Amino acid sequence: MAGSGWKEYQASGTVCGIPLPAGLRLSSRLPEPIFTPALKNDRGHDENVPEAEVRRRLGDAVTDFIKEKSLALYRYAAGVAEKAGMILADTKFEFGFVGDEIVLIDEAFTPDSSRYWPADRYREGEPVDSLDKQPVRDWAERTGWNKQPPAPELPGELIEETARRYADVLDRLRKVLAETAAGAGGGRR
Repeated sequence: MAGSGWKEYQASGTVCGIPLPAGLRLSSRLPEPIFTPALKNDRGHDENVPEAEVRRRLGDAVTDFIKEKSLALYRYAAGVAEKAGMILADTKFEFGFVGDEIVLIDEAFTPDSSRYWPADRYREGEPVDSLDKQPVRDWAERTGWNKQPPAPELPGELIEETARRYADVLDRLRKVLAETAAGAGGGRR
């Protein structure tokens, strides 16, 4: 529970309209991963919507496919992250159509599209010093920026710290994936 999901839960006990157990705290783990869709609004920003709205706009077959693939991808990446000493708290995927085929587009599992928490620093009920762009979000919030162009210039030290966090995630994931590939006979001759 973090970010916009935490804010919604505090207000209504739901995330994307999905009722969640009472008593969750900041950074609580959910009993199971949930599918929390968003659609682009007319200003080009992601807007959290209930699954029923996705079904209304895209139909059951498309919604079921995207939901199934999203949860499968999340479970896989959460397992890799766990081996790398991180918690994949949440992530987003962007899907689109190429003709009639649904494809995963844009980035996946980067610190720009995912919330990675160092497992050794995780404490339920407390904010987690995440390995993603949260420090940039926090800084922007403190400046009072209205999220309309032009964006304020980021301080150099914030850029450097964010780059360090991104590199940490990449190094951790590369190590686990290399070990997994080596263990599976991933090297070719």
